[in-house]
Amino acid sequence: MIHFTPQPRPSEAIRVVLRRALDSHGLRKRLERRIPPHVWEEAVGKQLASRAQPTVLTAGVLHILVEDHRWRDQLDAARNFLIARINQRLGATLVRELRFGLAHDAALAPAKAALEALAPGPAPRRERAIEPAAVLGAAQLEPSLREAVLRAAEAAARQRA
Repeated sequence: MIHFTPQPRPSEAIRVVLRRALDSHGLRKRLERRIPPHVWEEAVGKQLASRAQPTVLTAGVLHILVEDHRWRDQLDAARNFLIARINQRLGATLVRELRFGLAHDAALAPAKAALEALAPGPAPRRERAIEPAAVLGAAQLEPSLREAVLRAAEAAARQRA
């Protein structure tokens, strides 16, 4: 009678070897897959944080849930500015790309409630080629972010014309 003893699968042995090699070179540490809420809010401002929330950071791609397609389009237009602000707050170039998805109502409810509790004052206005209310709605964004979003909307309007 022949008895077979179970042999470890090759993938298990490779996994052990890889784990040991990564540990010895300090490469096994996992990168944080979430952006802390305070970092996101500092990078984009309270107004935008109430309309868009990051979900996960995977291989340099930050996935963001947005309130509606209008905000998705505006954030997409200000993509480079947002990436630079987020990376500046994180202190490293961890975000290389943004991907957007539409959020359900409950996903943004806590951030919206926090914003409503603040009751911000009116933002300074300047003459623009486009009407800011048509682009931003009732949002009162941080001045530098507001400017970036409005510049992006103006550029998009020029391209359409």
